Amino acid sequence: MHEGTSLPIELFFRHHHLQNRGSALVNGLTITRNILWVCLCICAAFGLSACSDSNNVSNPEPPAPPPPLIITTGTPITGILDKPFNFTLQADGGTLPYTWSIDRNPPPAPGLTLNSAGLISGTPTAPGSTKFTYRVTDAMNKSDSKLLEITIGAASGSASSASAAGVASITGDPQTSPTITPFTLPNGTVNVVYPTIQLAATGGVPPYTWSVSPALPNGLFLSLLEPGIISGTPLNASNGPATYTFTVMDSTVPTGQSCTLTRSLTVNAAVTIDVGSPSGRPLPAGTVGQPYHALLAASGATGPGTYTWSIVGNLTPASGLQPLSANGVLSGIPTIPGSFTRTYRVQSEDGAVVTKSLTLNINAVLSIDTDDITLPLPLGHASQPYGPAIVRASGGTPPYAWSVTPPLPASLTLNALSGEITGTLDAGSVGATTHIFTVQDSASQSMKKSVHLTIHP
Repeated sequence: MHEGTSLPIELFFRHHHLQNRGSALVNGLTITRNILWVCLCICAAFGLSACSDSNNVSNPEPPAPPPPLIITTGTPITGILDKPFNFTLQADGGTLPYTWSIDRNPPPAPGLTLNSAGLISGTPTAPGSTKFTYRVTDAMNKSDSKLLEITIGAASGSASSASAAGVASITGDPQTSPTITPFTLPNGTVNVVYPTIQLAATGGVPPYTWSVSPALPNGLFLSLLEPGIISGTPLNASNGPATYTFTVMDSTVPTGQSCTLTRSLTVNAAVTIDVGSPSGRPLPAGTVGQPYHALLAASGATGPGTYTWSIVGNLTPASGLQPLSANGVLSGIPTIPGSFTRTYRVQSEDGAVVTKSLTLNINAVLSIDTDDITLPLPLGHASQPYGPAIVRASGGTPPYAWSVTPPLPASLTLNALSGEITGTLDAGSVGATTHIFTVQDSASQSMKKSVHLTIHP
């Protein structure tokens, strides 16, 4: 085809078709550009987060877990012998549905059964009380358990079945009055846990309530609801035995029937060790080489003759002495002087325990220290006051008592308590004399020594 020559009809239409498509494409891009520009303006106006990816949208909070599963049924649950019984156990929390059971699968009470929905039903066939551990399990396999008591009372004319609250309504003619099962109250001791005493009754219509008059000693308590339990730790000693009246009341409607029983109780003073400070005498001192014997003393609690003694750490009272006997005797022959401090422990028959630190002093062997060489008597002079001069001793158990033979010169005297020699020498006392001095300690141990006395003109 030559330049300037007209295009064939087919090529002409193809050319115009392409021109139209190109114009449409350009117009479409222009519209798209304008839409994007509007979006960018909106994002700038309201924040980039409004245009961010949908993955940035925060996830919703997970649902809160259910509250803990707990059995809310109270105890005791009561019913009437030979009367229809229907009671549904209650729980709260966890995730429904619940499944109920009894540990080891016993029947709730004679004649009654428990289904998995928590319904206890049937007709009680025997009076009395049963206690079992009931368990509830929720849909998430969480569980809770609780010890529940079912009390079945004897029929009293007419009675309703167990109420929705779990307590049977008892009506009709009064039953035989309840009777308290006899019991004994052992003596208590201040600051010692009292043995638990559980009161019991028979007859009447259970459950029972308890009371006591006057109030039990300070520190002891009686639970008012069945079972009646006495427990606690006495805080004050009694002045001899005290009398208490215990009362049980049954559940007969409209007026409960009661029974009383009187018992005595003594609370002993706390156990104490009566040797050593602040108020007791000290342990008697001992002397090396001399037999030693002492008896420890205590008071309170169950009284003398019921105590058991020991030394903490299983030490002996002092070197050379035997181990402390269980009845508190210290004995033996000390071998080393000194002060021996030990922690002594005494326990009464009822378990009361007290400890105390005591010191046992062991003195050296008794001796007279005055002699002719190291500690001689001073020289005297005629017609002059003598001394001062003292005959000295050590060891043993002071105080000492002194004596001398033959007697000192007539003008001199020996003080028997202090060992002091005093007086004014006369002219006839000139010369050297030998005297035997004797000292005796408070433990009746004695020692003698010969000492020279010289008097110059």
